[in-house]
Amino acid sequence: MNNNMKKVSALMALSMALGGGAAYAATLDNTQPVHQTSVSADSKATDAVNVSVNGASISDGYWNKDGKVAMIPLRDLTEALGIELKWNKENKTAELTRGVLWTQVITGKDQYSVNKMLLTLGTAPEITGGTLYVPASFAEKVLHGQVNTTGNQVTISSEEDVKTVTERGVITRISNQDDYKSIQIGGAGLDGIVLNLNEDTSFISADGKEIALTDLTIGMNVEAEHSQITTRSLPPQTPTYKVTVLDDATESETQLKEVLGTAGTIENVITAEGNISQIEITGTRLTETAPDHVVLNIAKDTLLVNHEGETVKAEELTKGTKVIGFYSPVLTRSLPPIGTAWKVVVEAPAAELEAK
Repeated sequence: MNNNMKKVSALMALSMALGGGAAYAATLDNTQPVHQTSVSADSKATDAVNVSVNGASISDGYWNKDGKVAMIPLRDLTEALGIELKWNKENKTAELTRGVLWTQVITGKDQYSVNKMLLTLGTAPEITGGTLYVPASFAEKVLHGQVNTTGNQVTISSEEDVKTVTERGVITRISNQDDYKSIQIGGAGLDGIVLNLNEDTSFISADGKEIALTDLTIGMNVEAEHSQITTRSLPPQTPTYKVTVLDDATESETQLKEVLGTAGTIENVITAEGNISQIEITGTRLTETAPDHVVLNIAKDTLLVNHEGETVKAEELTKGTKVIGFYSPVLTRSLPPIGTAWKVVVEAPAAELEAK
């Protein structure tokens, strides 16, 4: 990983993995205190909390009114971590930025906005003596530092590099908005994972050439290198550093830029001369112009794979099997419309679905 990617990794370790859809995702619930030893509310509630960040002491914090949650000064914390804090006096909110990291803290509201994701920590930020304090869990759950609380001592350390994960999947959604770019792989709807992208994310073709996000289409098998940190939303979201297309370059070049997709279950299978010739899928469209109900011809060159890109046998296309069909926009005007499948991804055999 080059130096720029290491910097991106370090910044991403401080975020909850950038948000998924243009709208806020479902609220996450992280109400447990951070690695906290048991304390007595009577004896600790009025004692100062000594706070250190990366080995250096910052201003003291305090125990909240219940004596259970250590509150730490936000500005001192962010300065120690090299994060810019912008204070809005009118609505008493703080915006934190550093590179791709962005988060918002609202005084008196247990709602922490992190790259369009909402988190609750069980304790709202408080202003005491003109200083804004946040629960110590903020440093772990939002900034992803390592936090330890022993007695009245809170020790916070930041990671220099993010542990990365490499996984493969088929692209089922692409968002290329100016303020939010992402792709979803490994499933449609609430399944799979959302790979959040930024200007430092690299895109590589199967033959090793640099490409752009605009060169990707749904249906492509890709390998993604992303942060080990993911949100608890459905689907989970994560910062992504590299996306490599696994499909053969010649195969990709022959596909139309406009690829349609439908995710669902096989309702009917038609065979001809002992071979599967058509499958009927009912489910959810992956693109605006795609139908929810479609019949797809299975040709000799139709790719039958799983999300890892491994070839599966045509015999796995049975009634009740969960699949994603990708096809060109050339469809008949019948109901349901009929087209020819470019690729069919087998997600779960019918037997597995029945077992659940």
